[in-house]
Formats: sequence, structure tokens, C-alpha cells
Amino acid sequence: MSLYIVTKVEDEDYAIEIDKVQSIEKIMKITRVPKAKSYVEGVVNIRGDIIPIISLREKLGFNKNQLKDKNRIVILKHDDILIGIIVDSANEIVEIDEKNLDVTEDNDNSITGLNMVDKICKIGNRILLIVNLDKLIS
Repeated sequence: MSLYIVTKVEDEDYAIEIDKVQSIEKIMKITRVPKAKSYVEGVVNIRGDIIPIISLREKLGFNKNQLKDKNRIVILKHDDILIGIIVDSANEIVEIDEKNLDVTEDNDNSITGLNMVDKICKIGNRILLIVNLDKLIS
């Protein structure tokens, strides 16, 4: 069994391994970085660490929207790199048995377009898309 943070983007639930989450922050001032890719919102200073912030919404191919108070920045640590992702909300922790994770069949993601999701889990009537941090950060 593993714990996951459930985040929401549009109307979909995306789960991130809790071991990778350093903190969940309220929206704060983000300093833009010139000539950065469109999904890079900029950088923030959190407790002395300068952390790049990306929009999960844009990285997943959804339209950009105005940030609101309910948006959150999920700070992730992956291979000693800190990175923040902006999500619509993050307010739930779930425990998932690894045997209930289904690997997506579309390995090159040409059909689903889910190039950052490699596993799917069904909990009750909900479907959770498990974010692959390697693909998200690359």
C-alpha cells in the first residue's frame, strides 16, 4: 500500500506519490522567467529555496486559466531537484494498493495523449490518473 496526494486539474483527479511531495503551498507571488516555455510559470522563494514552478494544467494540454485562491502549488522533490506544480486543488490523501494500479496500454501515448500518466487506479466510482514524475519533469 502506498499513499498518494490527490490533486485536481479540470475535472480529473491526478495522484502523486506522497513520498515525492515536500509541501503544499497556497498561491504566492511567482516571478516570471523570460523566454521560458509556456507551461513554466516562473520561480518562487520558499524558505530560502528558489523553486521553478510549472502549470500542470498546461503541461497536460489544458487551457491556461486565471489563478484563484483555491489553486495550490505542490512542491515535489525528484532526484534531489525541487519543482513546484500548480494544480486546481489538492485536498485529499488516499491509500492505494499497488495491485490495483493498471498500467496504461498505450505505451507511446499516441492514442490517449497521456504522456505523463502511466498508471490508472479505480477507487469506488472515481478514476485516479497516476502522474509519472520522470515524464512530468523532463
